[in-house]
Amino acid sequence: MKKKTFYSRKEKAAETKNKIYISAEQLFSRHGFKAVNVDDIVKHAGVAKGSFYVHFESKDFLIAALINDYVTKVDIDYRAYLESLPSDMPANDALLSLVGKIAEVITESISCENMRILYKIQIGKDIKTNAVIDYNRELYKLFYDVINKGMNQHVFQSDLPMEEIARHFVTAYRGLTFEWCIRYPDFDLKEQALRHFKILLTGINSPSNLKY
Repeated sequence: MKKKTFYSRKEKAAETKNKIYISAEQLFSRHGFKAVNVDDIVKHAGVAKGSFYVHFESKDFLIAALINDYVTKVDIDYRAYLESLPSDMPANDALLSLVGKIAEVITESISCENMRILYKIQIGKDIKTNAVIDYNRELYKLFYDVINKGMNQHVFQSDLPMEEIARHFVTAYRGLTFEWCIRYPDFDLKEQALRHFKILLTGINSPSNLKY
């Protein structure tokens, strides 16, 4: 009987946490991170305010959890997009297509306001958004795969390890996104990202493939 009570409490706690999580996700999506506070979340979830702090240290910690989950999902979508491209597409074109797709997701689905909050969280380092910065993140693997494809096609050529090139490319994209955040709305992320990556590609293009 005690065992049953223990598990029912555990299940109830998990249900409460899930309610808070889903309510926060819905409210943040509707109104943005800054406009929503803890009172709004618990009211929407129909739970006591104290329950929030049982599961989440603060609103920012909840945001970090949502960001980590969203990054995992969006990286899966990027993978699906890359795999949907024609198999015979040159690696240069595939990489630029991926770059454009990422810009569209950031600008149309995530928004500048939410990216600013993400950068603030990452810079503060008090809250872990491991899915965003982990070198094992799927996004690094995507760039690695395109680079590897380019090497096999002999359209790319470099003495640098492919892992290092992939990290430089992701770092470059992060820098472009930060620039977009501080210059918004006078900075077109997709346009600038495509232009910047065409420049980067000249550094690894094979001499016989210098069309970029």
